Amino acid sequence: MRKLFHKKDLLIILPVLLLAAGLLLWNSFHASAQTVTAVVEENGKITHTYNLSQQTKTQTVNIGGSYHIRLLLEPGKISFSHSDCPDQVCVRTGKLTKPGQAAVCLPAKVSVRLTGAKSEVDGTTG
Repeated sequence: MRKLFHKKDLLIILPVLLLAAGLLLWNSFHASAQTVTAVVEENGKITHTYNLSQQTKTQTVNIGGSYHIRLLLEPGKISFSHSDCPDQVCVRTGKLTKPGQAAVCLPAKVSVRLTGAKSEVDGTTG
């Protein structure tokens, strides 16, 4: 009967696993080191920018407006924490963490998008 696995196979499998683990660690450290900036726009005009890479504590920011929008800034994250808009899509979008992600409150005409050195989105329209 033929064996499926030989001891000599470890000479190939172990270096491949070590290389894969090294690339995974390098990618996770490299991704967290890049600068991520949140750009807040109201009616298409930039009203606020926040460097999320330098954000060290949780902070609530009142954007105001007729829908009383509040943003929640956390280290490396931003989200809509409150809006008086009827559908609450912006609040349910969740936390934005990577360059290229965006959340919009259409009734209030407020958008938040993340920019950084490397975007994971191939392209946008608009």
